[in-house]
Amino acid sequence: MDIPTILRLITAGQWREAIITVKRHIALPAVLGRICPELCEKGCRRAQWDAPLSICLLKRFVADCDLVSKSPYLPPCRSSSGKKIAIIGAGPAGLAAAYYLQQMGHACLLFDEHEQPGGALRYAVSEDRLPRAVLDAEIRLIAALGAKFSFGHRVGVNPSLADLRQAFDVVLITCGDAADQQFPLETTPHGLKIERSTMMTSIPGVFAAGSAITPEKHAVRAVADGRYAALAIKAYFAGEIIAEPRRPYTVHIGKMTQVEMERFREGIPGYARLLPQSTRGAFLEAEAMQEARRCMHCDCRKMHACKLRDYAIEYGASTSKYAGERREFTWDHTHSEVIYEPGKCIDCGICLQIASAARESLGLSFIGRGFTVRVAVPFSETIAQGLRKVGRECIAACPTGALAAKE
Repeated sequence: MDIPTILRLITAGQWREAIITVKRHIALPAVLGRICPELCEKGCRRAQWDAPLSICLLKRFVADCDLVSKSPYLPPCRSSSGKKIAIIGAGPAGLAAAYYLQQMGHACLLFDEHEQPGGALRYAVSEDRLPRAVLDAEIRLIAALGAKFSFGHRVGVNPSLADLRQAFDVVLITCGDAADQQFPLETTPHGLKIERSTMMTSIPGVFAAGSAITPEKHAVRAVADGRYAALAIKAYFAGEIIAEPRRPYTVHIGKMTQVEMERFREGIPGYARLLPQSTRGAFLEAEAMQEARRCMHCDCRKMHACKLRDYAIEYGASTSKYAGERREFTWDHTHSEVIYEPGKCIDCGICLQIASAARESLGLSFIGRGFTVRVAVPFSETIAQGLRKVGRECIAACPTGALAAKE
């Protein structure tokens, strides 16, 4: 989930755009916003200062705003592919898979032995933690995309797996008791055995996800599993094999020194993490915007357009194999449009050429010699003085985001 973008959108009061961003990866945000153990907050850099952002509650806030709106967000769906998918289990993994498969144009029918959908969300989570009205509202949105439900079925017995394989193009098993004898499939001590890169069992066209393959302690992981299963099925229909998720080339600055943190937090509100004042435990609009402003925006401003990152992935560069001394964090944000982070600069010289061609009065220059050479404004001036004309052009040309646009 693109947390930095979501926080920026909340700060700007753009709830609709925020929920669209959330639901690209999270199918049940209002549910998870109430029961998630806040795993994502463990990686929040603000925790080194005082306390992490209330990411979980902010996700819940935009999801709740969407649910009570006149027209809750429904993602566009492709025209029908003609493919039919049987999903065994209407719990978090099955619901998430249906949410994304319906968008791809595939017709989903979810079978469940209970009389209502939700699985463990309905039958194992207390009403106090997860109001059933919230769960029902999010399931209705999945149904609005075209997903169908069939209840009271002990799948594997009636209907049998063989019956489903004959009637559907694909079968996805997500129910938690799949390791028993009702399915003639290979199992592990925890559940069904699958090929992790394809989510497929030993039977072609039969996939498994969520609690069917491993006990899920956290619903958020089951939801993620359902989404990945949907992508695997999409690849299967296309005659492809979904690639094993690759860890993107990422370099984290690590724990900052006190001096570095002081620099990094310049301009960031210093107030502590907010607690909702509502008796419902949910943020009001002003509270959500205020909490979102605590974000230090430590994400890379050129994350999706960094050429260095693209080439590093292509050539399999390893930050651990070629580890060097970390540059001290510093930045220059005196410019009205540009932020300069020397630690990201690879001394390519492109910005120097642009500034020179535009006849900037100061421009940029290589300062120093050898391995210590750095790009900077001459005479120790600021980036605001160096790039009076071509700040935007330098941002567009910078291959690593050392020169990046302000908000």
